[in-house]
Amino acid sequence: MIRVVFFPVRDNKEKLKKLVEQVAFHFERKESIILFTEDEKAAHYVDELLWKSPSTSFLPHVLTEGDTSEYVAINFSRKNVNQAKYAFNLCPTPLLIEGSFKIIYDFEDLSSPSKQQFSTLRFDAYKKDGYLIEARAP
Repeated sequence: MIRVVFFPVRDNKEKLKKLVEQVAFHFERKESIILFTEDEKAAHYVDELLWKSPSTSFLPHVLTEGDTSEYVAINFSRKNVNQAKYAFNLCPTPLLIEGSFKIIYDFEDLSSPSKQQFSTLRFDAYKKDGYLIEARAP
C-alpha cells in the first residue's frame, strides 16, 4: 500500500530545505526518487535548486521526460521515468498516477490560505483513494 507523508511547512525556505533533505536522504541510500512538478518552469527551478544545494555540494540529478537510470529525476509529465519507489509531489494537485511507489512525499503548505486549501484537497484525494497518510514534523 502506498504511504503519503505530509511535511507541514510555513514558508518557502522551510519547503526548499525539506525537499533537499529528502532528496539527499534517498540519494545517499542509492534509492531512486522522482520529483513531480506542475510545469516546465517549476521543473527548471527545482533543477537549479539541486545543483546549488546543499551549499557544500550538489545533488546529481536529471530533468527529463524520457526514461533514465539516474537516482534523482525531475519530471513534469507525471511519468515515473526512473522507476522510483519514492516520489515528491510538488504540484498543487494530488499525485494519483499508476506506479509502484512506496512513499509519496507532499507538503502541508501553511504559507497562505490558498496553498493550505490545495493541501487539504490533496489530503482528501489521497484519503479517498485509500492511501495511508502520515504527517511528519518539520
